[in-house]
Amino acid sequence: MTDLIAKLPIASVTNPILLWLFKHGWEDPNWGHLPVNQVALGLVLHDLSNKLADRALQEQVQELAQKVIIENARSVAKQGT
Repeated sequence: MTDLIAKLPIASVTNPILLWLFKHGWEDPNWGHLPVNQVALGLVLHDLSNKLADRALQEQVQELAQKVIIENARSVAKQGT
């Protein structure tokens, strides 16, 4: 399986979550494994799903993103208390 690498001009990205991730997150190869990072990824997926033309597919992606957010947010909340 080949890796897909996409280069976007940073000026074309307006989503604040994606901007933060581009600036701080994806530089670390181990980034994304902590629950708080999974919440961020879920939020990004949910936001990006709005760009899908197929409404049924959009709903499926949003549902999966919501599950990721909910499950990991519970873990983050437990760690904070």
